[in-house]
Amino acid sequence: MRLGNSHRLYEEDMEIDPNSDQSQCHKRSASPEENKPPKRLKQVPKSFPIISDLKKAEYERAVATSNLLYRFTRPVCVVQPVEAMEVQSIMCAARIHNISFTTKNGGHSYIGASTTDSGILLDMAKMNGVKLDIEREIMTVQGGALWGNAYKILINHRLDGWVVNGGRCPTVGVSGFMLGGGIGPFSRSLGMGCDTVTSISIVLANSELVTVSENDPQDSKKGMLFWALRGAGGGNFGVVTEISMRVLPLKGAEGIVTAGRFTWLPDPKDDYRTLVNTMLRFYTMDWSDQMTIDSSWFSDTDVQNGALAVRFLAYYDGNEHDFGREIHKAALDKELEKQLRRRVLPEKSTRFLHETLIAQWDEEVVRAFPSNGTFRIYSSFCFGNDMRDFAAIVQIVKEELQAFQQLFRAESNCLCQVSFIHSGGQASKKSRDATAFRWREAVYHSYIMIQFRDKWLERDMRGFLAKFKDRLKPLSMTKQACFVAFPDASLGDDAYEKAYYGENRFKLQQVKRIYDSENFFQWSQGIKLPRSGSTKAQIAATAAAKNHEEEYSEAESVDEEALTDKVASKRWQGPFEPASFAFILEQF
Repeated sequence: MRLGNSHRLYEEDMEIDPNSDQSQCHKRSASPEENKPPKRLKQVPKSFPIISDLKKAEYERAVATSNLLYRFTRPVCVVQPVEAMEVQSIMCAARIHNISFTTKNGGHSYIGASTTDSGILLDMAKMNGVKLDIEREIMTVQGGALWGNAYKILINHRLDGWVVNGGRCPTVGVSGFMLGGGIGPFSRSLGMGCDTVTSISIVLANSELVTVSENDPQDSKKGMLFWALRGAGGGNFGVVTEISMRVLPLKGAEGIVTAGRFTWLPDPKDDYRTLVNTMLRFYTMDWSDQMTIDSSWFSDTDVQNGALAVRFLAYYDGNEHDFGREIHKAALDKELEKQLRRRVLPEKSTRFLHETLIAQWDEEVVRAFPSNGTFRIYSSFCFGNDMRDFAAIVQIVKEELQAFQQLFRAESNCLCQVSFIHSGGQASKKSRDATAFRWREAVYHSYIMIQFRDKWLERDMRGFLAKFKDRLKPLSMTKQACFVAFPDASLGDDAYEKAYYGENRFKLQQVKRIYDSENFFQWSQGIKLPRSGSTKAQIAATAAAKNHEEEYSEAESVDEEALTDKVASKRWQGPFEPASFAFILEQF
């Protein structure tokens, strides 16, 4: 099956209200050597005529966030580059003048890594162009594009049966998704998102613009960077300006996707035994690679007095008949089986991308709008589908949601949600060291999200989250593993690299030494520099990546309750009126 027989190039250049993450805040002193203009950038402009300073309203839109933990985030200025050379110029000036900067590819970071209260906010929103090469079956997107931008070109040209292996939520940024590994609705059928990437263009710490690709030898410096960017690229090695990826054919005939959504309110009369037994069967089922079903347990104080519920989002790479047959085979609760089969529709893949994904993820899309701001805190885990482990997991989740319902029954606008994002299948076929993304064997990437509107509840909510995650963490892979796209702000300095990257962390540190030896791209959960860059250390790092992790001993974590109001208090001290980029340069 071919996408096109003649050479055609489709282009889309559009702007969508951005909402995702490419990452993080960086600041350090520049060395005398680095004060020299970098290669390929002959001089630093004294002014930035193409990068216009934003008006007040534009500034407010750029810094707005829907997570009220970061409500006082006020960068000194915001710049919105429109091409890679402007990114080079901004970074060169920031390095020379020792100005901190943060890169934003939308703003979905769970730990506020795409916000800042100092220096420059490098907002990639205007770099959102998309090109589709039909003959080569390659899509190329700029560093600020969202999945909505990428999907639109497939939709507009009715390219049914073909997809880019992207995110579930159209408002998520392409670069942030791919740099974290990329688990989407078709990852079980087509593999990880990062496995489809063919090349990445990135501005490095010295402001060089380089392109790395799948054609670079794996043991070369560029090959190592390409490896690192696919799973650990967020904020660690540079600013991505362009990504190219394969466009892939779906497995189902005629480009049909069967998808739907159903919320189950199980009867509590038997103390939710039906719920526990059904979900244990569900999570340990050997689903086909074409089947992806995400599930979210929740207790919402504004819905049925906080009664436990489970929302299912189904994506099937195939027709409705085959979907129903597989659901029946799972032998779930009869009423649940009936509703899962009734609440799906078979549709062309372009309609699925245009309409269904947005409808399925309606809560996430709405939640991302700053006008719907709430406080949100998170923790995450990587689970297999072992029967004994999941027997404990479902029981813990049931008990903790019941506790949440009781503890906060007098409150309004309080939600505790535990989501299980379905992975495995083709995503697990490559080895753990194939890319920097480590946890390919996970069948479910799970996270707890607690949401509330009353700031005085933060301490109690954090205390509840700490207890909840302490019960689940021993059941996560290696007793620590979590998906870097679902980061945990409470992970201590000795814990986060193990949790996100496992044994890949040593090789990542060597890549960091090669491309950012002065740690210019430095942030609270960034890749560290290695203790040694010797040949022996490099060989050992590569060998470690091939090892299978043992269970990690208990690592340092920040006291969850100690984080109460910490971010808001700190950022309240910062400036509230924006300055121009020219003014920033003058001050330094």
